[in-house]
Amino acid sequence: MRHRHCLAPAFLCALISLFSLFTSAAIAADIPVISTVELKKKLDAKETLVLADALSSIEHKEKAIQGSINIPSSKVKGNPNLPADKNTLLVFYCLGPKCGKSKMAAKVAQTLGYSNIMIYDEGLPAWMQNGYPVTKAANYPNIELTRLTPQQLNDMAKSVTILDIRDAKHKESGRLAGAIEIDMDDLEEKHSTIPRNKKVVVIDHAAKQVVVAAKFLSMNGFKDLAALDGGMMAWVAAGLPVSK
Repeated sequence: MRHRHCLAPAFLCALISLFSLFTSAAIAADIPVISTVELKKKLDAKETLVLADALSSIEHKEKAIQGSINIPSSKVKGNPNLPADKNTLLVFYCLGPKCGKSKMAAKVAQTLGYSNIMIYDEGLPAWMQNGYPVTKAANYPNIELTRLTPQQLNDMAKSVTILDIRDAKHKESGRLAGAIEIDMDDLEEKHSTIPRNKKVVVIDHAAKQVVVAAKFLSMNGFKDLAALDGGMMAWVAAGLPVSK
C-alpha cells in the first residue's frame, strides 16, 4: 500500500494538529463544567454520582482521584462501569484543560442517552495541587527513559520498533511508516504483541503519555526503551515525512 506524505509546511501541519484539539473541545461545549471546589463538596456530601477517569487503565492505575472509576475515552460505549440509571450524575475528568479525553468521553456518553453529565475540566493536576486524596493501584518502576530527537529517530527508524500509542483522533495528523499502532487505551491488553528483539521507541502526540507507557512496558519485561522527544508534534514541526 502506498502512503501519501505530508508536503505541507511544518507550521501548517502543526496547526492542523492543534485544530483537532480545539474541535474536540468545541463538540462538548454544551456539557457543563464542574470546578474543583464544587466536586469536592459533592463528594464530601456523599451525593450520588459516578466520577470517571477518561484516561487509559495504565494511567488510572498509576494515579487517580480517590473514589473514581475508569472509563477510557475510547471505551465508553458498552463499558460496564457506566451507571445503569442514565439520569445519574456522571462526571468525567482527565489531566486538565489541555487534555481532551474527558470531553471526548462525555460526548460519547451523551450520545448513549446519559442526561446528567459534567466535565471536571481542571482534572487530576488541580485535585492534587489542593492536596485532595488520590489512589495508586500499580507500582510502576522508576526508569531513565532515553529521549530521541525527531532526526535521531528518523535516522534509526529501520533498526528499532516504533510504538505509536496515539488515539485515532491524533493519528489524523499523520502516521509514521512502519510503526506498530496500539492505542494507549489498549496497551495493557495488547502489549504482549510488541516484538522484544529491538529497542522500542514510544511515541505519542506531545510526549505526555510516553513516560507512564514506558514504565508499564518496563514492568512487563521490556528492557530497551526510548521515547520521541516532543511527540509527533515535534516530528511534524521538523518537517519529517508522515503518511496518512
